[in-house]
Amino acid sequence: MINQNKKFLKMVKPLKSGELLVKEGFINQDDIHKALLLQKKEKDVSSPKKKLFGMILCDLNLITPLDNFYVLHKYNKLQSIQSTLISKNILQKEVVTEAGKDALQQNIPFISFLINTGLVSISQMKILLFELFHIPFKSINNFTYNKKDLNLLIQKLEEKKSWENKTIPLVLKDNTILFGITDPENILFIRTLNDLFPQYRFKTLFIPFSQFSKLHNQLYKSDATIVSTSTIVPVAPIANTKTAPTPSIKKPLDLSLLLNFTTSIKDPEHEFDSIKTLYERYELLRQLIGNPKRADLEDEFTQFIIQAHKKITRKYNNQIIKFSLKKENRNVKIIAFPKT
Repeated sequence: MINQNKKFLKMVKPLKSGELLVKEGFINQDDIHKALLLQKKEKDVSSPKKKLFGMILCDLNLITPLDNFYVLHKYNKLQSIQSTLISKNILQKEVVTEAGKDALQQNIPFISFLINTGLVSISQMKILLFELFHIPFKSINNFTYNKKDLNLLIQKLEEKKSWENKTIPLVLKDNTILFGITDPENILFIRTLNDLFPQYRFKTLFIPFSQFSKLHNQLYKSDATIVSTSTIVPVAPIANTKTAPTPSIKKPLDLSLLLNFTTSIKDPEHEFDSIKTLYERYELLRQLIGNPKRADLEDEFTQFIIQAHKKITRKYNNQIIKFSLKKENRNVKIIAFPKT
């Protein structure tokens, strides 16, 4: 019996990063094929650097760096800065361990501690961070805030959470907000924050901790940010806001991100995170087009998606169903169709 179990364990290989992204509904098998072709092409031209598979998917705009980090972190597949420093022989294991302890004791992000102490050069860190996370590292000493964006940026991230997570909003352009982060773990925080404001695209870049501290003081202590709250139009998260008043909307809102949102679901009885994300966007879209907030209907919504999924899979013999939202006057409909 023991030998049979060992044989079975050998047969069951851990899922690769591409397969995990498929499992989570971010890409499909055709996307993996595209990435493999690009990987082979780069290998054929003798590219000196072998890219991680998730980074190739980012190059193809099939996923975002936030998506890749989230999935790899969820399945404990992340290649950390610490392990990479050791595997590339940039630092010895003992040095990395001690640096981690010192950074924690001084409450400084690990990246900035390495640069401040000269253990890793800025040029080395730039290459390392982009190879691992597809996010650039930049010094922004000359950066200044656009005053007209200050209040909206503060609404997206309050002062306390900004300091706790060593993360700060920098630029608002159209429907995209750029954030400065100081540690890879901040990527998970940014992704959670983006779920609360799905009408925006969130992008990131790594910045030194010293510059984060300076900008934090500029953004949250500036007199220019003290205005009447009646001029602010908040976009609040859906959960646990049953009695909050619906915000008055004084200018047309860009609903394109909500209306362009899709999620692919294979097993609705286990993919609760995907259903919850769809539910939150559904309710947010309802409110943004003028409907009042309602009591928590997430359980009913989940059962609706499960039943719709079963009905469509039986009819079309297709396991993966793609769900999206459609606005009709002041109504919001759930659109579902088999994913080819």
